[in-house]
Order: sequence, then C-alpha cells, then structure tokens
Amino acid sequence: MKSWLQRNAKRIDRTLALLTTIVITLFCLIPLFWVFSTSLKPMGSEYLIPIQLWPEEPTLNAYRNVIDELGFLTPLGNSFLVSLSTAILCLVVSATAAYAVARLRFQFKVQSLVLLQLGAMIPPVVTIAPTFVLLKEIGLLKSLPAMVIPNVFYSVPLATWLLASYFAELPFELEDAAKVDGYRPFQIFLRVILPLSLPGMFAAGMFAFIGSYGEFMLASVVTLGIKDVQTIPVAIQNFSFAFRQQWTWISAGVVLAILPVITIVLIFQRWVIRGLTAGSVKY
Repeated sequence: MKSWLQRNAKRIDRTLALLTTIVITLFCLIPLFWVFSTSLKPMGSEYLIPIQLWPEEPTLNAYRNVIDELGFLTPLGNSFLVSLSTAILCLVVSATAAYAVARLRFQFKVQSLVLLQLGAMIPPVVTIAPTFVLLKEIGLLKSLPAMVIPNVFYSVPLATWLLASYFAELPFELEDAAKVDGYRPFQIFLRVILPLSLPGMFAAGMFAFIGSYGEFMLASVVTLGIKDVQTIPVAIQNFSFAFRQQWTWISAGVVLAILPVITIVLIFQRWVIRGLTAGSVKY
C-alpha cells in the first residue's frame, strides 16, 4: 500500500489540487452566473417554478431601465473617478515610503513597516465616526474627495508592503551606477527604480482601485443620500431598497458594477501576477 502511494504521490497531489481548484472556482462563479442569468430574464420570470437556469427569451430590458431610467451611469462614473484618484494618490504615497524602507539605510526601517501594517489592522468601523466628524469640520461631506482621502489611507499599508517587496528585489548595482552618473536619491527613485517597477506599481494600484471601488460603509456615510455623489455600492443598496421585487433590475446593476473591474483584471492579469510574485523582502 505504501509503495503504491509513493508511486502515485504526484498524481494524487495534482488530482486533489485540481479538485480543490474546481470547487473554489464553482463556489465563486455560480453566484455570478445566477446574477447574470437573472439580469437577462424578462420582468417577473425570475419567480417562475421550476427555476430557469437560463432564460428562454433573454432580453436587455433590465439594462436599459437601469441605465436610462435609474441613471446608473452617474454612480458608475463616480466610482471610477474615486477609485482612480485613490489609486494614483496611494501610489504616490506608498511608492516613496516603500523606496525609503527597501533601498535606504536608516534605523528602525523594518519596524516602521511593521508599525504601518499594525495601523492597517484597525477596522474601518472604528474610525468611521471620527472620520465623519473630521470631514464635516473641513467641509468635505457630500463630495467625492470625502471618499478619496480616507480610501487613500486605507490602501497605503498594503501598497507599501507590496512595493517594498518589489523594490527590494532590484539589484543595488543599478543605484550605484546612477550615483556614479551624479543622480541624487530622488532622481534615482524617479528615473531608475520606478521604470523598472511598473508591474509592482500596477499590482498595488489595482488593489487600491478595487478596494476603493467596492467600499461601502464610508461611501454610505459621507454621501448623506445625495444621488449626485453616490458610488456603485450605495446605488445598488438604494436599488434593493426601492425595487425589492425587481430582481432583474438589481441583477443588471450588479453586472454593470463588476463588469469593468473584471475586464481590467483580465486584460492586465499578467502584470498583476508578476507584481504579486516579485519575490521575498530583503533588508
């Protein structure tokens, strides 16, 4: 028995890994398939018994109603603007911090990175009340910057960790050669390190973008019900409250919300994977 297990150990490992992957994939994709199928059903057919896995007569009426009558493009544009601004500002802050931790020599640099991660462990629900008060005092409530600024600070710790790992992998001989050419540290950062770190920058930016794109609690608090500044998660919640029986409309809104992110990830997945598998941190 042992000899058979030893001879087929690799095959067993591959089979178990394949089965685990299939189970996880189905667990993630079946709800998405059901939402997409519901969005294509005629109004009222989602209640038919037996349940239809795929509509007999697919229609795009739900998408037309969501876009034209409910004005779904406005929160979609707000989400993109907030998420893109968050990603850019997050990269500016985290890239400089990660460069200092990974490439410069100073005391307690590893401890500073760990302290930054400890700050990220504080649940956002703990800080939502003081954040609301602060934004109210500076007059940013009911505006898009009220969502951008806190999301930047939410995203900086993870982005800094990822970029520090990527920067640490680059050979130090590049900096030595740049110093010989007369480059200062900030010039080395801009002209040498950043061009070589685009995959890591893109991966960190994608995490910041997706985290801000799906953020709900802060967006629901600071928008105060103003439709012009609502983002996708808040708009979908309002749809579910206002049209509890119209699951086709709600499903169409969900599909429109996740489709852009899925498209971006599929197009740039090589860069994301390369940025995430950059290597271990070396200090």
